[in-house]
Amino acid sequence: MTQCVVVADDLTGSCDAGHEFARRDYDTRVVIAPETDTATQGDVAVYNTESRYVDPSDAAERVRRVLETSDSSVVYKKVDSTLRGNVRVEVDAATRAVEPSLVIVAPAFPGNGRVTACGYHLVDGQLVTDSPPGKDEERPPTHDSLPEFFTASEHPVEQVGIETVAQGATAVAEAFESSCSSDGPVILTCDAVTDGHLATLATAADEVSERCLFVGSGGLARHITVPGTPSGAGIDVDRTRSVVGVSGSVAPETLEQIGEVSTDWRRQLDLEMAVTDPSKAGTDLASRGSAAVDEHGGVLLHSADARSDVDRAMAAGERAEVDESTVRRRITNALAAGAAEVVGDGRASNLFLTGGSTARAVFDSLDATALRMAGESVAPGIPLATVEGGVADGTAVVTKAGGFGDEQAIIKSLARLGLGDE
Repeated sequence: MTQCVVVADDLTGSCDAGHEFARRDYDTRVVIAPETDTATQGDVAVYNTESRYVDPSDAAERVRRVLETSDSSVVYKKVDSTLRGNVRVEVDAATRAVEPSLVIVAPAFPGNGRVTACGYHLVDGQLVTDSPPGKDEERPPTHDSLPEFFTASEHPVEQVGIETVAQGATAVAEAFESSCSSDGPVILTCDAVTDGHLATLATAADEVSERCLFVGSGGLARHITVPGTPSGAGIDVDRTRSVVGVSGSVAPETLEQIGEVSTDWRRQLDLEMAVTDPSKAGTDLASRGSAAVDEHGGVLLHSADARSDVDRAMAAGERAEVDESTVRRRITNALAAGAAEVVGDGRASNLFLTGGSTARAVFDSLDATALRMAGESVAPGIPLATVEGGVADGTAVVTKAGGFGDEQAIIKSLARLGLGDE
């Protein structure tokens, strides 16, 4: 029986959270599309609702559908560590479905530069709205203050400050207990500036007699207790396979990482062609990508390697009288179609994917149904898994959120899968 259900709003975030359970030897599967039942086996099931950028009411409904029939003893609502997306409405939807006494909110991920101090959420030392994720073009964070972020929630909001968290689990548990109300759930936004603070929050929640709903990024997931004995995790990577990397992210971190990859291994999507004829652009990319695999044993397919590429794509959209959302969708679809053709050309390739929408589109093109997390990562937030179902069944895959990793992150990921040397 699945003891823990995790609901995440994009695929790389699903893998990021799932990894934190698998690394403790829990058999963990990420369900790529929530309408499938693939992950009902194992200890932990992670459902990707792909709801970060959809209409808020649709996002809430997707969360509700996953949780309404769940009888798991532990429920974790994974949110973006930079608070992008439909965070508040999805947390409200999860709260209605689970009916907990306390909603423990701690989106900090100190290992990746995300911390919450005095109620304020920061990314690499900047207030979240001033950071690069704060400029998200579709659904940026709305507040720097975590308590203010949840002010419009259906439930009362209280803050657990760093002065309490620093005192340890007993003090935090007392604060949790004192916040419980007979009138319904209470949302507790929690400070955390170190991984130890997140461990304290998780330990304190275990000491509370009332039911808790956990809300956080991969950081808090690392410390959540799952009942029962872990069933085991881990995979072997077949490094004799070719390697196909796919990047649809334009996050500054990813663009810098792409720049570190040898140009021999890189093939860029023809953006103007993708905007006007996605099918032709995908076929063109597949042809060039397959040639690179034949010559070098692998390839990194990417939509952009500089911010100016985004401007170029949008200008092409204006000329073709195509709106920005359609431009993004066509580029993603062309990139995914080209990648799927290269991956499935003969013996399926190991995969590196960065950008949640891109990863989902590639897996859909390959008819994959789930990922079994290995419990191993290339770096914080960059986990390893095995593909289940479809053309790439049994291949290894590394996933990375766009804003994660140092400048060598992509090179290290490709190397772990068998391309080149670290």
